[in-house]
Amino acid sequence: MAVVELSRWIADVDAQPEEAPGLARGILAWLVEAEVVVAEPTDCVLGDVPGGYAPGPSCGSIVVGGGGRFPDVWPNGLELDVGRSAFYGPVAGDTRVTCSNCDAWLPFEAVLPVVEEWLEGGPDALVCACCAVRRGFNEWLWPVPCAFAELGLRFWNWPPLADAFVADLARRLGHRLVAGAFGV
Repeated sequence: MAVVELSRWIADVDAQPEEAPGLARGILAWLVEAEVVVAEPTDCVLGDVPGGYAPGPSCGSIVVGGGGRFPDVWPNGLELDVGRSAFYGPVAGDTRVTCSNCDAWLPFEAVLPVVEEWLEGGPDALVCACCAVRRGFNEWLWPVPCAFAELGLRFWNWPPLADAFVADLARRLGHRLVAGAFGV
């Protein structure tokens, strides 16, 4: 079965809990001013959010190809995630989560309970059984792009995001970003 990408995401892995809401407001203001998204939230995204932001007249300016043709489907908007969130793509084939210190690995499925605990307020770390080094989730090597962050953007059913847009966003935030896609 082919993967159909439903969302593209960008996670700010350096944003702290206390600064994430203000950063999200700043990102939204920038994207609204540039007419990438509309200002009023609507029912255009999935999830438990008060709404998302539909593509604006200049939405094509941040996607590959510049004029990106957007599918006429629901959901189709920007969702701003503020608070602990896990961002990842579909896991197929190699499911090893690898220690960046010694290359020992854990099965992806074994790590999921620890991630769930973190989402509920627990610690952001895995301890390697081989070298005993404790590292934050974002320091491990994942089988697909993964990020664990307090701030993220999900673009539901948007064409691929332009590298220049992701780089500009990273400059504006002054933080490390991880980008990926999620599909079914």
